[in-house]
Amino acid sequence: MLRRKNYWLLFAILLLSLTSLSPSMDLSGLDGPPPLNGYQMQAQDTAFRQKGEPAHLRISVSLSDDELGELQKISDQYTRLSGVTTQLKNLGEAAGEAALMKELTIGDSPDIVMTDIHQIGELARQGYLLPADVYESSPGGTPLASLLPLLQWNGYVWGVPLDIDPYVFVFSQERLKELEAEGLPSSLDEWNRLLEQTRQKSGKYVLAMEAGSAYGLSAFMESVGSGLFPVSRKALDWVVQNHGSIYLTDGGEGDLWNWLREGKVAAAVVRLSEWKKNEGAALTAELPRTDDQTGERLLYSRGFALSAQSRSPEAAAGWLSYVTSEKAQRDWLENTGRLPGVAEPYRSGLTGGVLPFDAGGLVMDGGGLGGTAKAGWSEITSAAGLLLAGKVNAEGYVAEILSSSGAVG
Repeated sequence: MLRRKNYWLLFAILLLSLTSLSPSMDLSGLDGPPPLNGYQMQAQDTAFRQKGEPAHLRISVSLSDDELGELQKISDQYTRLSGVTTQLKNLGEAAGEAALMKELTIGDSPDIVMTDIHQIGELARQGYLLPADVYESSPGGTPLASLLPLLQWNGYVWGVPLDIDPYVFVFSQERLKELEAEGLPSSLDEWNRLLEQTRQKSGKYVLAMEAGSAYGLSAFMESVGSGLFPVSRKALDWVVQNHGSIYLTDGGEGDLWNWLREGKVAAAVVRLSEWKKNEGAALTAELPRTDDQTGERLLYSRGFALSAQSRSPEAAAGWLSYVTSEKAQRDWLENTGRLPGVAEPYRSGLTGGVLPFDAGGLVMDGGGLGGTAKAGWSEITSAAGLLLAGKVNAEGYVAEILSSSGAVG
């Protein structure tokens, strides 16, 4: 009998323990964002254990010397307001993905890293980042609508844009008229007519774009109403069949600007900053003429993200909010010429001579091709490079993306 009473006593204690624990169980997460992966949870716990230490942020960037100086000024302003000190490490303006991965995986990882924001989703999925919105105590600027799909994954926001540099078509209105074109083509039929005219002129190219970048191919695709993936097979076939009439650059434009003025190249896809630097009003710059707003696959955008090994994620999130504030973004534009990556400066009057096109498409909700891509940027860039190099055809382009990403066409 005594033993049976002990069993009942133990059962009662266990029941009371479960009852006391149940209020602390977080059931709200069932309707919220999915949980972070194990690596991110471990890094998050480590970050919280460092909470009592003085906040000092290590920020890895890839900037020109002038841009580095301006970002240092903005960081110093944040230090004066918050007391958080910052240290900028510049990998160099030409630093690529390999340098970024070395920062994230080797040695003492920085709190914040700078990257092409097309890479942010992939870095988040691989566990290298922390969700920025989890640590935000004050809101920053609102990212441009076209950029939002690139910053969001798994119910979280993983980064913020510093600036944008849209890829635009550049051409001479006078030379296009000589080729019997009223303006920039906006369909395959119009591109075919322009192609026929350039072929009648010996040594002329219908289009120029960067060999190692998917942005130029994206601009052409958008001009005929297609994305990079899912993609119009007919548009891809056009690129493959007319490979000899497309001039591929190495990113350093060389004689391209003279060729555009002379009509040797009918149109080229370049960054807006390069057009402003080299030609200004001497050549016309336009976004593709489509029924959509500006798609995110045309917007080269540099942004920042929280490293999963950040020791001070709350302070780092505060810095991210500060660099996207309207004042910081306007200072960045004024002193570097780089366009803001957030909406507020455009809504409050950023127009006129700054942009050769209407800024409305940049801030409209659901802009352009946002959210339609079903493959990662690395896979798309690799496939685009192979297509432009003539190593794969349209079917090979799609197969390359499907095999490397598991995307569904």
